[in-house]
Amino acid sequence: MFGHINLEGVKGVLIDLDNTLYPYLPNHQRSMEICLIHCEKKYGIPGAQFTDIFKQSRSDVHRDLHGQAASHSRLLYFLKFSESFFGKTNPVFALEMEELYWSEFLSGMMFNPGAEEFLKEMSFRGIGSCLVTDLTTHIQMRKWNVLNLGRYIDFMVSSEEAGIEKPAPGIFEMALKKLKLEAKDVIMLGDSEEKDIKGAEALGIRAYLIR
Repeated sequence: MFGHINLEGVKGVLIDLDNTLYPYLPNHQRSMEICLIHCEKKYGIPGAQFTDIFKQSRSDVHRDLHGQAASHSRLLYFLKFSESFFGKTNPVFALEMEELYWSEFLSGMMFNPGAEEFLKEMSFRGIGSCLVTDLTTHIQMRKWNVLNLGRYIDFMVSSEEAGIEKPAPGIFEMALKKLKLEAKDVIMLGDSEEKDIKGAEALGIRAYLIR
């Protein structure tokens, strides 16, 4: 996955987190299954109903907060869920489900094949680095800690911190500012053609798609 990346002459690497350094989908699916089972047992919510309410709640948050980091917030998803199912805001439920989701998610995180080896080589060469990632800062920092990314990566810019999501230029520009480098000096790695690759290339940053 990372063998095609040329680090010769590179002074800095901007790198996406979710689905680039680790696989997102299996962790998400496992977390959702745990949440579904928990809701069936504790709250008597049938699995099919749980799935329908969650999908609608997530869709509502995405619609209302499009382009903002909070549009990915599991806390907001489950807050909307509580209002739909209980008919009123239930902070206990929302906080309980958010923590259950992320605890399960984080417990299974592992590097994608070749990811850690690439980070080691990057660090060995003394190349500066910055995560450029959508989502809220708190959970992305928790993921950082689980993967122990501080061994290899210098900085992080979240879409919450930047106030805008990829592919908007502002999030990439903040990363360049932290690294004190120009676009011509860095490369971008990510799994999204639209967000990571086109977003970086619009600023003149050479980009590599990680599949």
